Amino acid sequence: MKKIKVNIVVPSLVQGGGLRIIFSYANYLVEQGHDVVVYVPILYVWPKVRNSKINWKTSAGNFLRGNKVKWFDNKFKIKPVFKISDAYIRNADIVIATAWQTAQTVYNLADSKGKKVYFIQGYEVNDEGTNKIEVEDSYKLGMNMFTIANWLEELVEAISGQEVKVIRNWTKDSEFIQGEKQVNDPRAIIMLGNTAAHKGWNLGLEVLKEAQEKYNCRIILYGIRQIPDLPKSFEFYQQPKRELLMRLYSEADICSFPSIREGWGLTVTEAMAHKCAIVGNNTGVVLEICEDGKTALISESKTAEDLKNKLFKVIEDEKLMKKLQDNGYELAKKYAFSNQSKLFEEYLLSLVK
Repeated sequence: MKKIKVNIVVPSLVQGGGLRIIFSYANYLVEQGHDVVVYVPILYVWPKVRNSKINWKTSAGNFLRGNKVKWFDNKFKIKPVFKISDAYIRNADIVIATAWQTAQTVYNLADSKGKKVYFIQGYEVNDEGTNKIEVEDSYKLGMNMFTIANWLEELVEAISGQEVKVIRNWTKDSEFIQGEKQVNDPRAIIMLGNTAAHKGWNLGLEVLKEAQEKYNCRIILYGIRQIPDLPKSFEFYQQPKRELLMRLYSEADICSFPSIREGWGLTVTEAMAHKCAIVGNNTGVVLEICEDGKTALISESKTAEDLKNKLFKVIEDEKLMKKLQDNGYELAKKYAFSNQSKLFEEYLLSLVK
């Protein structure tokens, strides 16, 4: 098999599900004998619509972090550079943009820096819609594009007028639950603690409060940042290590997924891999691969009332809960890392034949 040089450009090294996906692919490529360098700009400049203004907050963070990533065991090189330009990026076979903020700078690189690829993990328009033009313009640059879901493929193809490859997200093979799944009484419910509006935080929190009040459920939350004013009876784990997070999934019966808009939603497939019953809104991975009543209970209306009714139904009906757990587990196995990482490598190699 041909060995290639791959440059990957990321906006920052801040912990997140999307970056974990990118870094895991990078590790896999290194394990297969490919040469991978991840570049992060110290001078972080907004794209052209904002008149190339410098984002000083991100720039400062990138400078202070250097090439250190405490939350991921990277086997690839991380290289902070002054900015993303030909002077700082090595020649390679492939160069990958990983966010709308990096797309234009990658596109501007010389062809010698690698065949240009754009990895799209979500429709990254913010809640206010102020960056909509920038995001959609990034799809029109003419780069090779791949994404994680059919709905994103359709959206990007409609905007760009070009073909987009789909490689769905995954769960690590080693992170699937081993042995029997416990059944808790009262039930334990896990949910991502992220207060961004599109994550449906207020909606999810309202439902969890009612679930605990009515059924005395154990509520497990985790997230990057501490969230103020949570009920004292709720558990919150800030930036838990992977081993702890996997244990929390294994201890939960149900995973609540209240997102209003989502590219994928790694919480869902990670929870499925630990036999949690999924109750969530019809977006992201739920929209992509789940079937209502078989692998999840799905809210089409995305309202607190509907989500609550479905959650309460699963809490009360153990037979239904176990059906969702078992079916979800089998579904998640189809998207194990060992399968999806090979598709990723094959896709890159197909571009440099």
